[in-house]
Parts: sequence; structure tokens; C-alpha cells
Amino acid sequence: MKRPTYQKKTDRVIHPKASGDDIKCDIALAGFTRAMAEMDKKWGIDRLPSLTWPETLAKWGKAMAGLYAAEDTKDAGKVAGWAEVCIRGLALMDAEATAAGHQPADPHIWEYEFEGVTIGVIEDGRMWPTGYTKRKGLLMYNMREVAIALAAHRNDLVRQVKEGFPGAEITAIRRPANDSIEDDLGELFE
Repeated sequence: MKRPTYQKKTDRVIHPKASGDDIKCDIALAGFTRAMAEMDKKWGIDRLPSLTWPETLAKWGKAMAGLYAAEDTKDAGKVAGWAEVCIRGLALMDAEATAAGHQPADPHIWEYEFEGVTIGVIEDGRMWPTGYTKRKGLLMYNMREVAIALAAHRNDLVRQVKEGFPGAEITAIRRPANDSIEDDLGELFE
């Protein structure tokens, strides 16, 4: 299920065309927004629904659909009603996940200092709220981000070294004066 992306409309500078109904609906969502943040912090972002029974998940889907439909009508009363249903659903899913023995989010953080900057790496990006609670102020990445960064800075020579010498550790990457080593080697025999 797609995660709701609420944009607060109570700030007239950011949302100058927000109607009174928009603002009322926004305020009616405050308790639900807080409850969602608490569950994301406890279990990991959007992880709780996957830890519950299929029947409960089906009810959660209906409740979220009702909330979305109420938002579309800009009826603050209906939004508040569905928000309360969704809050009860979160509490039920939390109780089910706990009873089933699932553990709340507690990511292992690998920390490394390089050139005066300490970074943290967590395996699952859904765990960042708890990761930041454990290590406030730490510049944190998840394994997917690390893989993307490494792929974006591919260096075929580095890959060849890692493949040719298993266990080799890269300590620095220096680019030759020319963009390819072949150009440098070719110049030696000209």
C-alpha cells in the first residue's frame, strides 16, 4: 500500500491557496500522523503492516482507503473519524506484532571515520528513525545507498583489482592524468 504523503497546509506561506477545509482536514490528521511516526520509529518505516495477520492487514487497507476518500471530499469530520479508526488499527497491528514475537527496529550501525567525518551504515533504510535515535547527529546511509554510490563511481580498474586479488583492500583511488590507463601505457611505446 502506498504510504500517505501528507503536506501540512496550515502554513499559508507554503500553501497560500489552502482552503479552510484543507486546514481543518490537516488538523484532523494530527493524531494519526503522530501515531504513524511512533510506529515507524518503533518498527521501521512502513514495516508494521508486514508483521500482522492478513485479516488485520485487509482491515487496515479498508481503513486507509476510507481515510483517503475522506481527504478527497475535504470533510474534516469524516477525516477525523477515519483517522481514529486508523489509530486503532495501528494499535491492533502493534499488539499483534508484539504477540507474534517480532522485535522492534534496532538496527546495527556500522560506524567508520574517514578524513575527519564519521559515517554510519545501516542495512535497512526503513530503520533510520531508530538509527538516528541511537546515534543522534551521525551522518547515516543504508546499504542500498552505499551500493548506489559505489555503482555511480565505478572504476573498472578497481573492480579488476578486487576480482583479481580477493581480499585486497582499496585504500585510495587516484585517477591517472589521462582518463584511461591504456592511454598512459600507450604513450610509453610511442
